Amino acid sequence: MDTLKSFFNAGLLRQASLLEAMTSRLRLHLPTQIAQHCWVGGVRNRTLVVITDSASFAVAAYYRQHDILKRINADFQTDLPAPLIRLKTKVAKRLRATKKPRARPTLSAHNARGIKSVAVNITDSELKSALNKLARRSTKHSRP
Repeated sequence: MDTLKSFFNAGLLRQASLLEAMTSRLRLHLPTQIAQHCWVGGVRNRTLVVITDSASFAVAAYYRQHDILKRINADFQTDLPAPLIRLKTKVAKRLRATKKPRARPTLSAHNARGIKSVAVNITDSELKSALNKLARRSTKHSRP
């Protein structure tokens, strides 16, 4: 049986692991509050592309470019064809998992009337108020 790695291009896997390693190194050289918002997106024409999810983090990374490039060049000199001379930042909003709307429990008008009739005999004011609120709210969203 083939391994999972056999289905992927070896060069692509190497590039992905290099970008992951560069991202880890980049984050070591940034303040914690900025680091978690920055990723290495690639290397093109001796330029390190840093992707952030906010313009303010992009500016912060840009102002640290001299130090970042110096350290990335030192740490990855054998993996880079030539030393990096520029840092370019790009802002890309993080994709958030879309939440499925929760199914709202329904309560029939008959059951809402039952809750109201129970609330009439309750002496605890907070419980009575909560039951009445539940009965009112449920009748708005359900069909009789």
